[in-house]
Amino acid sequence: MYLCTRQIDINARFGLPRIAFLSLVTTIITFLIAYEILYFFSNTKLTDKYFLVFLLLVLVLYPIHKAIHLLFLFPYYKSFKKYKLLKQRNIPFYNTYVNTPINKYYFCFDLMTPVILITSICAYLSTLFPQYGHYLMFLIALNMGYSV
Repeated sequence: MYLCTRQIDINARFGLPRIAFLSLVTTIITFLIAYEILYFFSNTKLTDKYFLVFLLLVLVLYPIHKAIHLLFLFPYYKSFKKYKLLKQRNIPFYNTYVNTPINKYYFCFDLMTPVILITSICAYLSTLFPQYGHYLMFLIALNMGYSV
């Protein structure tokens, strides 16, 4: 029931530069909106302490984002196909395809899962640690950019 059998190759249809541009614009707009919301609700002074931890979180956010997608699709792990987006060996950007048909609603929920999880975790942490809210708002924005 409601199985997706049609494959759509987003990279071939739109091209990597256009997707990267949309991702960048989404990241910037999301950060501006999220930061304004944080600034409106919080009177705490922001700090740049633990900047190296923030940089580490920025570096591991993409693999975490991909892992959340793959964990949710774990029942289909025998059908995974991996495709490298960039030819350079040192840049690990991959698309993962599933060869078997998946329920449409299950797949749509899988696409939204990293946004829901990472955004809710970062929003909750920004209420606990408002002095690091700007870091967490940037992580939310970067995750939204990855989701595009």
